[in-house]
Amino acid sequence: MGPTVSVPSACRAPAPFGRVILVMRRAQFLRLLGWAGFSLACQALPARSSSAAARSSLPSPVRVRDWARAHGLTVRWLETHRRLQLTKGGLQLVLQANSREAFINGVRVYLLCPFEYLNPAGYLAEVDVQRTFGPFLEPPRLPQKQRMEHICLDPGHGGKDTGYRIGTTEEKRLTLALAQELAGLLRQAGFRVTLTRTRDVYLDLEERPRLAQRAGADLFVSLHFNAAAAGAGQVRGVETYCLTPANASSTANPGRISVAGPFPGNQHDLFNIRLAYALHQAMVRGLPSEDRGLRRARFAVLREASMPAALVEAGFLSHPVEGRRINDPAYRRRIAQELARGLQAYRELVHRP
Repeated sequence: MGPTVSVPSACRAPAPFGRVILVMRRAQFLRLLGWAGFSLACQALPARSSSAAARSSLPSPVRVRDWARAHGLTVRWLETHRRLQLTKGGLQLVLQANSREAFINGVRVYLLCPFEYLNPAGYLAEVDVQRTFGPFLEPPRLPQKQRMEHICLDPGHGGKDTGYRIGTTEEKRLTLALAQELAGLLRQAGFRVTLTRTRDVYLDLEERPRLAQRAGADLFVSLHFNAAAAGAGQVRGVETYCLTPANASSTANPGRISVAGPFPGNQHDLFNIRLAYALHQAMVRGLPSEDRGLRRARFAVLREASMPAALVEAGFLSHPVEGRRINDPAYRRRIAQELARGLQAYRELVHRP
């Protein structure tokens, strides 16, 4: 039989009657056909068959070869790494077989459901086609008279909430320092900037996006530094989050949905992922850190945002080397410079003609 695919429960569709029998009868044929001829199959095989689609465990499965053809994507199977590469112009998508890990122009992005490889076909969940890859094939843009000029920066933690603490280092002080550095760079670039806090005060999580709304901000960016659990001190790298689409699994909890939404922040799903990607790409390309991926989560500050929003984890304070760098004002300025570049790239994207 073909490879076994472990699919999170939230990404599973009910198994149709007779499915196991169908798979066993076709197994030898499917093994012979193999993935080596995938790009040829994309051109030569007939349109999607209901019997093949019935094998997928994904909700509303979309056959990748049909989707690629519809969008003019060139397909190439990379057998060594068991990855599928799809390209069109300057866009490159790479899907890892039977995994939620994908790459968009070299930047790691976690899918909402696995790319399911069922020899010789591959499937994506419809929610990933629409909410993960859709905004890259057809980028969202603002109406002609609407401008993205006012950014609300949210320094994480504050007051009684110190965030991660090691020795005399407190995350709440470093996020405020980063926000102030970034605010200065953004104002130089012509943006209006509001901070949810300018001193060491405690704010409820739900209050932070409300402050952005009252200020009339066009974007909300929450700034944090990360920390690994005890015994995992070698974990390092940058992560960026946007809100999980309604009824989908968050990256850290595959297959489990505690609160499914939709939330106010979900009205900006297409903009959210492009904002998070712009910030994450800038950090990955400009900082000496590891790419831990663009991820989805239902953090309160993202759920309640009435404008496009993202949350940045700009490195691990718990890592001995990365932690020392983050404590260095010169390195925090580098982080701020990359985030400013990312925000300018996002502005150019949504303002394009």
